[in-house]
Amino acid sequence: MQTIRALTRTVTDIVLGGALHGFCIGSAKNLLYGTRSAIKVPMLLLGTALVCALAYHVVARALGVRLPFATVQHASLQLFRRIALGLASLAPVSLFLGHNMDPPRGEHLGGYPGFVGMHVVFVAAAGLTGLAAQAQELHHQQQLALARVRAVIACWLLLSLLVGGQFAFYLRPFFGIASLTGAPPFLLGDEPTVTGARNFYEVVWQFVVGASLPGRAGGG
Repeated sequence: MQTIRALTRTVTDIVLGGALHGFCIGSAKNLLYGTRSAIKVPMLLLGTALVCALAYHVVARALGVRLPFATVQHASLQLFRRIALGLASLAPVSLFLGHNMDPPRGEHLGGYPGFVGMHVVFVAAAGLTGLAAQAQELHHQQQLALARVRAVIACWLLLSLLVGGQFAFYLRPFFGIASLTGAPPFLLGDEPTVTGARNFYEVVWQFVVGASLPGRAGGG
């Protein structure tokens, strides 16, 4: 019973923290985006946590760290709980930036690339903080060598990026650029973005090098 209560609290924290962050980033466009993102960010966090739990276990064993599967599942959920709470703490900043950025106009993205780029930094910071705390927890609770734990955590970080990044791409739009007019579908799946990107990593690269909107509407 105590385990079920702890699990319920963890999932609740992930859902509420993710929903608060999602609403703040989506409401930069309008209330529809805010509501949808409040649903999709918890889906992203929980989905990534569940997929990564199995992968985390396989990677840990491959690196010689034989953790029980239940321990790895707990570690995965706790990691994403910390990420959700970290993002929730940044929600006021997200709300302020979203409502004060230069909006996209015509073929120009305005302050949108900086807005999205800042949230990539927010997610990365929350993830690194959560992973660092998880490493210390595993080190103390499982009596594992710190160097071995750090190697496992580094691989877990890479897995989280690969899974979460592409899952986020599939669940888009979160930020409100998918359609400059009208209401887009709830999710766009593998549709190319308005700048032509077909995966999360191409999106990040375009924001790094700078991208312009073509003279058409589309997904993004």
